[in-house]
Amino acid sequence: MKRSSKLLTFLRRLPPYLVLALVVAAAGPYCAAQADKAGAPAPGGTARPEADKADATPPSMSMLELFERGGWFMLPIVLASLVGLALIIERLISLRKDKIIPPRLLDQLKDTYKPGQEDRSAGLNYCHANASPLARVLAAGIGKMHRDEQTVEQAIEDAGANEIAKLKRNLRGLFAVGSIAPLLGLLGTVSGMIKAFQVASVKGLGKATSLAQGIYEALVTTYAGLLVAIPVLVFYYYFLGKIDRIVSEMNDLSIEFVEHYMAEPAKA
Repeated sequence: MKRSSKLLTFLRRLPPYLVLALVVAAAGPYCAAQADKAGAPAPGGTARPEADKADATPPSMSMLELFERGGWFMLPIVLASLVGLALIIERLISLRKDKIIPPRLLDQLKDTYKPGQEDRSAGLNYCHANASPLARVLAAGIGKMHRDEQTVEQAIEDAGANEIAKLKRNLRGLFAVGSIAPLLGLLGTVSGMIKAFQVASVKGLGKATSLAQGIYEALVTTYAGLLVAIPVLVFYYYFLGKIDRIVSEMNDLSIEFVEHYMAEPAKA
């Protein structure tokens, strides 16, 4: 029961367009199989020439040929993949832990700026020199150190909220790419299947090969959309988890900072 509930929770968090694209991708082969059945000769009947080609091994296709089969719908999907790749690389660089929480920053700050010290410039200069999200949060607390503990905590919370917003920068764009790519694939697939069934309506279901080929080509865009969306969404949730862990550690260090510096009343 627990596993099934976890699976349902995960599926609810997925974009509905991605789930729909997976359903369409799974339904495509079924439609092609039904078309083959419709084109099969009746028992005791004579097989058509097209049936002799059914056993032939389909030729392998390169990625360029698949791109051409997908039509112009592949262009925005490729563009979305490039945007997603750029955002992933940018977030991988920006969310390095040592860049956000430099090692021993708080310990070195304690050596530089002592509790109750009237001149706060040493602590502020140290934080500004580090120029990291954690340093900016601690600098906000040092700036209010002459006030009461509640004011210091509020300053740290405000600075922390600002830094969290910066950490989540471009994640919306990443989620948008992961949501739009399967939509573009679905649009291309629906367009291709409409054309395929238009051919079937003219030639009749006896031309099962033509119908199956049309469905096969139509599914190329769904395949491409899923190929872009799945890794993009994997990185999106990976970045969310990483940010949560970083924020939790920053919160622990901020609490340690307040407890250390507010243990003694600050001198005015």
